[in-house]
Amino acid sequence: MKAKATQSFAQDRGTGATPAAGAKAAATQGTFTTSNAIPWKPVDPKNHPGLMMFVVWGNPSEGASLILQKYPAGMDSGWHWHTAAYDGVVIQGKFTHTFEGAAPQAGGPGSVWSQPAGQVHDDKCEKGGDCIEFAYFEGKLDFSPEDSSRQRELHASHAPADARSTGSLVEPFWLGSLCGASCYYLESTSTECTCSFCRCS
Repeated sequence: MKAKATQSFAQDRGTGATPAAGAKAAATQGTFTTSNAIPWKPVDPKNHPGLMMFVVWGNPSEGASLILQKYPAGMDSGWHWHTAAYDGVVIQGKFTHTFEGAAPQAGGPGSVWSQPAGQVHDDKCEKGGDCIEFAYFEGKLDFSPEDSSRQRELHASHAPADARSTGSLVEPFWLGSLCGASCYYLESTSTECTCSFCRCS
């Protein structure tokens, strides 16, 4: 996948997305929207045709938000990562979420997952019907292909201070598949994970 700089979700993946009426600041009256009346907006017609979004609460281009996303049957997002962590819930369809280096995890409505910030992953709506997921992002929403240079920068900034200052670190790699989600660095050729980063054996 061609490298692309990280941009805000509203700028890059859903121009015109706005919060639901009842979630706007100073709202005094609740709202109720049936599923067939949700005003879905296209996210990225060029790269992900058919992917739609509805902002329930917040402003994805500025900070935390709650969103609904609708995937057409068979759509695969491709390997990517987000600056902010998020939690997802499957509302409709059979949805597969795969953490880099781990086996795909598929589930139907009610299935939940927690996605750490900066970790590469893939999302796919299995064939047989469209999928809808509900997601809460802890910060500004963005989408970066896994080969983006920002991934390395983010991992470096999240690595433990003692890991960054040893002077023996090689170029950072994501090693969640080898040592767990908290492992950010590989020193020398070792894959042994101690504490929260990988050390030489």
